[in-house]
Amino acid sequence: MEKEKNISKLISDNQGFVVKIATGYKHRGLDMDDLISEGNIGMLKAARRYDERLGKPFVSFAAPYIRDAIEKAIEQQGGLFRVPRDVSDPALEKRRSRALSIDAPVGGSTELSLGRVIPDRNAANPEGELQKDVIRKELAILVRTLITREQHVLQRYYGIGVDAMTMAEIGQEMGLKRERVRQIRDKAVREILKRTHNANLKDYLRN
Repeated sequence: MEKEKNISKLISDNQGFVVKIATGYKHRGLDMDDLISEGNIGMLKAARRYDERLGKPFVSFAAPYIRDAIEKAIEQQGGLFRVPRDVSDPALEKRRSRALSIDAPVGGSTELSLGRVIPDRNAANPEGELQKDVIRKELAILVRTLITREQHVLQRYYGIGVDAMTMAEIGQEMGLKRERVRQIRDKAVREILKRTHNANLKDYLRN
């Protein structure tokens, strides 16, 4: 679909902008890779809502979404939240110095079992195959919002643009142990689950 292509292009063309914003949040409880990953969540949301007919540059439109996503992630980590001085968005200012819960779930959630993230490669019928194609197109877009290492693992595990590979094969290619590949895959899947409202995609990743 044309809209999906446009969203994908906006995301890929503006990775540097996300990195620039994420740099301003260093030393606040998340490492740089996670800051970038969370910023990409915001950029994806902005890309879905952006309308170039408004005459506003995408980076200006997306900046509040990127900051908001990063700040919410910092909150979930339980660190003190402070809005940068140059942020003028009222919605973000309201959360300045708010007390945060240290019990909020973080990346190490146990809700996703180690063996459940298995792709369904057996199409039951033509209708199911069409639905899976739609799901995989959205998955491909969301995978591009992840950090490079997570993109590499999911693209190969789910066969996105390449032949599907086992975790052992991915590990050989990346010079990693199979268990480390599994950890990267599980973390990446959790990120995707946070970024989509598509129930079918969630089922696809969990089954």
